[in-house]
Amino acid sequence: MLLKLGSVMPGKDPQLWTDVQLLELVKTDDLTAFEMLYNRYWSKLYLSAYNILRDQQASEDIVQEIMTDLWVKRSSSRIESLHSYLYASIRYKVFKVIRSGKIREGLFDEIEKLAVENEAERTLTEKDINKMLDQALSRLPEKCREIFLLSRKEHLSTKEIAERLGISPKTVESQITIALRRLRPVMGEVIFLAAFVFSSNFHG
Repeated sequence: MLLKLGSVMPGKDPQLWTDVQLLELVKTDDLTAFEMLYNRYWSKLYLSAYNILRDQQASEDIVQEIMTDLWVKRSSSRIESLHSYLYASIRYKVFKVIRSGKIREGLFDEIEKLAVENEAERTLTEKDINKMLDQALSRLPEKCREIFLLSRKEHLSTKEIAERLGISPKTVESQITIALRRLRPVMGEVIFLAAFVFSSNFHG
């Protein structure tokens, strides 16, 4: 017998249900719960992919593939944090597309254009950029660096970081803002952008 949305928390607006509650319903083949998660995350995931790829079709395909996998593997998947899982999936799929070479040329043309406009060094390799990022991160205060990496590398939400470290969400937001303000001027605009294109190689 399948669980239904109204049978879990009657009287509560389904839009207020947590990811965990909806995932439990998805595991019981509740398509309505899946559609709610789909609508909750689709645009955010799309923008996350598009901000790097600058390719509408590729970004849409990536999100569709991830959400389809979520439904197909609903019974066997063990997801502790849907937010982290989805953004990690986006990260993996985006870099898979980049490394396939299908849109790399256009992507790096855009980065090179930024480099020209900002008179930045254009001969840096991926290894160079990651090294610069690691060095810049090492100059951040320890707690600031830890929070930044949890946010950008593990894609934890502000609330998840706050709970893990036992601090307030406001402190998390403040530390991420500080990190971004310090990293951007040190690395330069184009290198800062490229660093996040290559950020799957963070050493943390």
